[in-house]
Amino acid sequence: MAPAPGAAHGPLSLRDVVHRAHLGMALVAMALAGSLLLLAGLFALRVHIGSNLELTARSVAYTVEAALVFRDAEDAQQTLARMLAGEGVAQAQVRDAQGKVFAQWQRSGSGPRARMGATLARLVGSQQAMAPILFGGVAVGQVALLGDGQGMLNFVLSGVAVLLLCTAVSGAVGMALSRRMLRDIVTPLQALARVARAVHHERAVGQRVPPARLAELRALGDDFNALLDELERRQSLLEEKNAQLTHSALHDSLTGLPNRAHFEHFLQEALARAHAGGQPMALLFLDNDGFKQVNDTHGHAAGDVLLAEVARRVQAQLRPGDLAARLGGDEFAVVMAPATTGAQAEAMAARLGQAIAAPLRLASGVELHPAASIGVALFPQQGADMEALLRAADAAMYHVKGRRRRARAETLAPR
Repeated sequence: MAPAPGAAHGPLSLRDVVHRAHLGMALVAMALAGSLLLLAGLFALRVHIGSNLELTARSVAYTVEAALVFRDAEDAQQTLARMLAGEGVAQAQVRDAQGKVFAQWQRSGSGPRARMGATLARLVGSQQAMAPILFGGVAVGQVALLGDGQGMLNFVLSGVAVLLLCTAVSGAVGMALSRRMLRDIVTPLQALARVARAVHHERAVGQRVPPARLAELRALGDDFNALLDELERRQSLLEEKNAQLTHSALHDSLTGLPNRAHFEHFLQEALARAHAGGQPMALLFLDNDGFKQVNDTHGHAAGDVLLAEVARRVQAQLRPGDLAARLGGDEFAVVMAPATTGAQAEAMAARLGQAIAAPLRLASGVELHPAASIGVALFPQQGADMEALLRAADAAMYHVKGRRRRARAETLAPR
């Protein structure tokens, strides 16, 4: 099947279509109007030339009357040459009463212009002009003239030149009108298409279509901008909801600290950086001592207040780059990164323990005395990967918890 027109080069743009339409209409209208005017003028000129040729024939008949009566062919020949030179006559004959040629004259020259004139005269149906030669009211002969068509040829050539000039002017006017229409119609549509592409490919919903001059296109642009406003509001709301969901998925709802999933991801990245830089880091495990007793004695609401306050106190002790997370229940963890020595990690554990141990007064007036067992594990000494470091920190925390229980038991033992 043959391809559709223009398929080989892709679809035409609206700019091309408008340019071609304006230029084509201007040229066709001018060519049609000019051709009709040229034909009408040519017909009127044919009638006019025919009338002039008949008038010339009567004048020649009156002038050569004496030469024909007195049979002076030479005088008749001279009269024809004198009268018809430059009168648009190609050939003239004087015939006597018997129809025999008494004298004749023919225009000299047979160049291309003469041949073109003769051909044009034949095409438009130019006929001979004849006039009787009268002597005493009796016809003694006849004059026959044939036009050379030069007048019509000059008219046609000048008419074609004027037609070409008018066509060129019409084409220029058509192009000017096309550019104006492009500004009023095509340019706003192109702006709308450009914004639509940016929204589609780049998600640039912040762009807007500039106002157009035409009321219909302005209304279209306003509706499109209103749609973009709505889309931008929905995208902003969606991003806000996504951010909230992401935060909820990676943070503990009670304390606001990162949850276990966020903690493990952060720890993996911190270990990768420590491996790459050859720098030490530390992991601290915290377990709230006596948390079950708080829940059992004062209720879960009091336990929640305690956990939230512990989280706040832990967060307040962190250095830039450190991360505190709630792993679940009453367990917390702190990742100390970047580079951390054993002394710095122990100092952090001491500060955390001191901060957590500050008394906490509940809204009911009950005063709690929090305490936490904190275990420290160093990278790479106690663990070269996440699992090993977690085990080491957990074991260190339980070691501290056991030591504190023994110390408390010794304190309470009778002496």
